[in-house]
Amino acid sequence: MGPDDELIVVDSASVREQDVKEAVAGLADRLVRLERPGVNRARNAGWQAARHDVVLFTDDDVVVDPGWADAFARAVAAHPEAGFVTGRIDKPPHRDNPRRAVAIKRDPDPQVFDRTSVVNLGHGASMATRRDVLMKIDGWDESLGAGSLFRSAPEVDLFDRILRAGWLGRYEPASLGYHEQWREMDEIQVLDYGYGIGQGARLSKLLRADRPRMVRATRVAFWDWGLQMAIQEYRRGARKLAKASLLRVLGTVLGFCRGLVTPVVDGHFRPRRDR
Repeated sequence: MGPDDELIVVDSASVREQDVKEAVAGLADRLVRLERPGVNRARNAGWQAARHDVVLFTDDDVVVDPGWADAFARAVAAHPEAGFVTGRIDKPPHRDNPRRAVAIKRDPDPQVFDRTSVVNLGHGASMATRRDVLMKIDGWDESLGAGSLFRSAPEVDLFDRILRAGWLGRYEPASLGYHEQWREMDEIQVLDYGYGIGQGARLSKLLRADRPRMVRATRVAFWDWGLQMAIQEYRRGARKLAKASLLRVLGTVLGFCRGLVTPVVDGHFRPRRDR
């Protein structure tokens, strides 16, 4: 990071506010406190508080490499056609984790995404974009993601809307972060069900806005990351992971149904209680 860069930490309604203040004292340029939880609510508060045009996002369970920010800055500067750039996320080195890895993308080469791209575009826990892009699409949808109505799918919805607005996307492996793999098997099953809820809601939004993309994303959700994965895990004896995949499929159906009855205004869900 350069001397003009800033680090903004968003406290997403923690129950120990003073502990957060003490943890970031002397490190963060600004601490933003929210009284309502939600990952996308926090991300919106963060980028809206930022002074610069290029905004980078990460999460509290990701440790970034020292060159993480500079690699993102170079990629954004070199590719103005990219509305978002995601980074490489791997498991922490030298840590054994027999369970399924969560939120990992470790392809070795850069990638370019367009409206036909639907498989693992990266993660909101390690990404960069620009203020003008976020302003055009009205930021993150606060009904998606952890702590919200639909639990998950915050970044894929953002990618959908950025691509639909005319930008491309990009993956930059030089921007490296490590995602802590802290969930136990029961937690992974709950997580997969929540992933399904968010994915189904996202599909219901695509049905109204981009049906060709919805068809491609539906196959991935129900087959590639759903039934096919459950069959493969069952055959290799990973019964609990097979159950997790089936729970994701169930969640996708329920999330899709719930999303269909939730109004969408300017690309964002608008639950009745928020109107």
